[in-house]
Amino acid sequence: AVVSTQSTGMAERKPFRFELTNKKYLTFNSKEVKSDLQRWDLAGRISLVTFAYNDFFKDYQAKDFTYDFFNDPTVQANLQVYSSNRQELVSWGNHEVKEVQAEIIPCNITSMDFFDKLTAPGLVRESGALYKCFDEDIDGFLVADELHRMLLTEESEHWEVYNEEERQELLFLLFKHLVLGGPVCQYDDKIDRYLEIAKGLYKELITVQKNSETKKIELISKVLKVSAWDGDICWFPGDEHHQTFCYLILNPVNRIVTVFSHDYGKGCW
Repeated sequence: AVVSTQSTGMAERKPFRFELTNKKYLTFNSKEVKSDLQRWDLAGRISLVTFAYNDFFKDYQAKDFTYDFFNDPTVQANLQVYSSNRQELVSWGNHEVKEVQAEIIPCNITSMDFFDKLTAPGLVRESGALYKCFDEDIDGFLVADELHRMLLTEESEHWEVYNEEERQELLFLLFKHLVLGGPVCQYDDKIDRYLEIAKGLYKELITVQKNSETKKIELISKVLKVSAWDGDICWFPGDEHHQTFCYLILNPVNRIVTVFSHDYGKGCW
């Protein structure tokens, strides 16, 4: 579901307020993962920041929550955007966001068995090695293996391994973002590290609890894929590229939200 454009007036409701937390993401802080991110040209382009917020969130508030988030002074002081001039993340600064869009992203996967289907014939070998294909350019990506083709084009014979609903799941999107990487990504020949890092990041980003009746583990996180504009300037994400994205991942019990963003393109300055 997409909830978009301007927020309702502040006079009609109590706005959400935000405070910076000191939450660290161990997955992205290990030396091994930092090396992977460098190889995939994701280092220095991905931003992960977590804030606490002041009131309970309901799905119908997605637009208002997103509007309040990007206009909050504490958020603006601590968010970062990619600068093409400096080739690094820099402070966003003060801006008036006038328009937002928020799409609710499904977050239901509780097991990495979700990726077992990747060992389909001709896609990924049992060893984890990727099946190669003739080099081709797809949407600006130099594709040399069947996994990338499956992620990027419906012309792939493996496209239907995952249906449209599964492709919208947060875990699938995290995996896809890692595989596609940045502008000068050095692709891996095996799938292992993509899966390991996607698993680690997913576990840190999402919140689970046990259903008291069924005793099953359930995900309670709320995920929004968001955009924020100041007039004609779209700050988050910076463009419409596959790999330029901004997610707000909410823990509705502890009332914390993590912004997970990446800029593939030229950035803002």
